Amino acid sequence: MTHPQLKIAILELVVKIPPQKIVYFGQIAQYLNSNPRTVGWILSGLTQDECDAVPWYRVVAKSGFISSLKLGFKGQVQREKLTKEGYTLNGDFVDMEVHGVDSLEF
Repeated sequence: MTHPQLKIAILELVVKIPPQKIVYFGQIAQYLNSNPRTVGWILSGLTQDECDAVPWYRVVAKSGFISSLKLGFKGQVQREKLTKEGYTLNGDFVDMEVHGVDSLEF
């Protein structure tokens, strides 16, 4: 799969993540036969229009860590969006017991 095809496939999955649910990079990567770092890299490079169109903030590290916090401002935006939607946060982590999904079949 080329980079543009992978990006489209990732965004098609991310847009399906229901409110109050969280997916981690590795789930998307496994589903698309890619790797978690590539998924994170693609999501971190979204344009503003893409960020407005898909719930990118519903994708975190497997542990629930809001890994975009390493990027500064975008991490703060992600935390604010998660908080506004009512996700349970423990510091810099989303409660995966409450919000994590076992399968990408949604």
